[in-house]
Amino acid sequence: MINAGMSCQLIHYRHEEHDKFFEVCKNFDAIIVRCNPGQIKADGGDQGKFDDGMRHDGMRAMRKLGVQVWPSPDVMEFMGAKDALCKVANLNIGLPDTMAYYTEADFAAGFKKTMAFQPRVIKQNRGSSGEGIWIIKLKGGNYCSAYGERSCTDDEMLDMMEANDNHAETHSVAEFVEFCVNGRTNKSGTWTSKGDGKYLEGGKAAGGQLVDQRFCPRIVEGELRYNMVVDALVGIIHKKPKEGGISAVSGTGSVYTFYGPEETKFKNLTDNFLKVDLEYIMPSLGLADEPVPLWWTTDFILASPEGTPAEQEKWIVGEFNCSCVGISKCLAAFCKDDKPNACYSDIAVEDLKEAQRYGDLMGCKALSILDMVQNPVSVSSITKVATDNLGLKKQPPNPKYKTALAQIYVRCQPYGGSDKSSNGHRYDSIPFANGMISVGMSCQLIHYTHQEHSAFFNVCRNFDAIIVRCNPGQIKADGGDQGKFDDGMRAMRKLGVQVWPSPDVMEFMGAKDALCKVANLSIGLPDTLAYYTEADFAAGFKKTMAFQPRVIKQNRGSAGEGIWIIKLKSGNYCSSYGERSCADDEILEMMEANDNHAETHSVAEFIEFCVNGRTSKSGTWTSKGEGKYLEGGKAAGGQLVDQRFCPRIVEGELRYNMIVDALVGIIHKKPKEGGISAVSGTGSVYTFYGPEEPKFQNLTGNFLKRDLEHIMPSLGLASEPVPLWWTTDFILSSPEGTPPEKEQWIVGEFNCSCVGISKCLAAFCKDDTPNASYADVAPEDLKEAEGYGILMGQKALSIINNARVPVDVSSIALVARDNSGLLPQPKKPKFTTALAQIYVRSQPYGGGDKSSNGHRYDSIPFANGMINAGMSCQLIHYRHEEHDKFFE
Repeated sequence: MINAGMSCQLIHYRHEEHDKFFEVCKNFDAIIVRCNPGQIKADGGDQGKFDDGMRHDGMRAMRKLGVQVWPSPDVMEFMGAKDALCKVANLNIGLPDTMAYYTEADFAAGFKKTMAFQPRVIKQNRGSSGEGIWIIKLKGGNYCSAYGERSCTDDEMLDMMEANDNHAETHSVAEFVEFCVNGRTNKSGTWTSKGDGKYLEGGKAAGGQLVDQRFCPRIVEGELRYNMVVDALVGIIHKKPKEGGISAVSGTGSVYTFYGPEETKFKNLTDNFLKVDLEYIMPSLGLADEPVPLWWTTDFILASPEGTPAEQEKWIVGEFNCSCVGISKCLAAFCKDDKPNACYSDIAVEDLKEAQRYGDLMGCKALSILDMVQNPVSVSSITKVATDNLGLKKQPPNPKYKTALAQIYVRCQPYGGSDKSSNGHRYDSIPFANGMISVGMSCQLIHYTHQEHSAFFNVCRNFDAIIVRCNPGQIKADGGDQGKFDDGMRAMRKLGVQVWPSPDVMEFMGAKDALCKVANLSIGLPDTLAYYTEADFAAGFKKTMAFQPRVIKQNRGSAGEGIWIIKLKSGNYCSSYGERSCADDEILEMMEANDNHAETHSVAEFIEFCVNGRTSKSGTWTSKGEGKYLEGGKAAGGQLVDQRFCPRIVEGELRYNMIVDALVGIIHKKPKEGGISAVSGTGSVYTFYGPEEPKFQNLTGNFLKRDLEHIMPSLGLASEPVPLWWTTDFILSSPEGTPPEKEQWIVGEFNCSCVGISKCLAAFCKDDTPNASYADVAPEDLKEAEGYGILMGQKALSIINNARVPVDVSSIALVARDNSGLLPQPKKPKFTTALAQIYVRSQPYGGGDKSSNGHRYDSIPFANGMINAGMSCQLIHYRHEEHDKFFE
């Protein structure tokens, strides 16, 4: 684990410290359990309490908390149970006539019928090292020719051998049944077995079971043990019983031969096991949500008759074992009576090297599993910046789509930037991510570092959508290049990855000339102009300024910097637009929106400042800004917007908070008395309203029902959805006395550039709250923020569905794991078609016609044929539980 970059602490369980132990365990990402069967009980503890927890604080509880446990109690139980052989009976490594018994009646009836037909192996579920595993033949040899033709009588004699020590016994059928059910009684005869029988004791829930499997006579040639590290075969052991024996367990005189994982004589078994059956083993055992164990073995028995070519041999599972399997190369390190001080340093160098090779492979596999469990998309190639994911919900095991939330940590700034919690995440990231998770999508929190640009975008291409939460200027502040980052995100859009907001959406909506592009909507003013050159600005501004008070807005900056409300000091406006233009020496009274400070300048000085900044021609400025608003030209965002001043702005602006097309709240922002701007920090008063507020019904109706669908096309963004989380600021342009139902509110600004969730502000660090975190958000605020997140998730899911598929199929289960080979759906299909399939959940592979992803083996050519003809074709599955939804 350590060599793979993880920590691994060695801890011991003591039943007296049960509660403390599991409190500690909650803090780990994964726990490797190496407690040999029976040892917790031998120490005075309760294995069931350890596994399950009397107060939900055992290992099963750890799994529910998202802590990976190797092996979990369920994995150990279900894989180790002998009826596992029944559950894999229809795989290549199984035998279809493998049965399980849980009651005396079923066992007596079933065993008498199978025993009359063929030699059998009867296996108890409990015990180990072959105890309670019986190889049985009819002493009389009078097998029937067809299964079910007859059943054994109670007095027929059985020749039996127990696998733990290869000792032989002879008993009647009735005695054997009695011993298996009730142990040593006056009806069971005399037994030399070391075991006590009673194999069904406690019933199925307590592990009482017997498995009845066909005896494979070639077991005398030996078994194969496959040593596995997760899905990697690391070695094969051929275990040949002592002459005259059947079992090859340790201590019976058996001969062990060791082979590498590539041994050619077992290639047929290796290929069937690793390439065909392995992925179905855990689902077959009822463990679909669990990974294959970290370190485990499978014992195989040769089932084919003598003379079968090696490439056609069938090997069947005799047993799975993941219960504290030992690394034999380390045996020199354990204490015995003759070496009570044995330790790690007693392991031979060559054995230690081999054992460490296994350990290193385990670490790599464990890291991969944890990445997949905690992160449906592997992000191990980029730096983990955050110290934790406090508040983040567990990722869904089979996400509908895989999303990421991309952030930037400014390493040269306190706390990583002014919007960070103490763990390095943006203060409002968790509600966003949890919203995605709440609707069945995954959402991983990742950070961009400019040194890992290529690795970051290689990771990003594996997501279905990316939510960008990098505050303007922070990438540059961290030493990166915003343009390079934006180009990377544009490349993601070309690959079909949804980006909220995409760089183009952020640029075009955030640009002040957006107001010109929506000028002809009900939320716009037709006399809104944009300037990109000095000449156009000088001529245009002089003309508009001579007619009416104006608002001049720079494109860059934020929080009102470079937004000027301007009036002629003399008030000598002309009566009609274009009648005259201002002279250079006319004086302007100006107020900047960032802090409501006032300045007085000539027209020429204002134009000079806007174009060239502070110069000998611009006069003296008290503004915090530098001017130069046209610098770099249009391509670099150099622009000024010239908009009619609406005097009723002193009554305040309205901010509409939007989740895609849903209004979630309205804020009335009233400037401080004597001010015009209501940006934060200027003494403005904020009043909060719900989305249904009747006094703004006219604006709400016009905006949502008339204009909203036209905004993105008007901005040149017809192929992009409305942003996920955004705001629009409105200014009242109607004269005083206008009835509310006739008022016109015009757009002052769109903002989709990392808009914050104000309910989470308690989670960001400041000098007086340097350890602020998600846990500091008040419960009522958190509830509202999480509500926004859930709505975002619902809207995001709908957008991705609509972007990916012409027909929304999210109401029915997604059965297939992928659509490998399927062409992209046409954006505007001539017709919409579907290809309907069925996945038989009770059959191997989902039925005899399925590919490994769950689709029928020949579905892709059908679907691609439709797509090539200009139609869409979606691959769907019918599930009888969803009959009505499917046909809807």
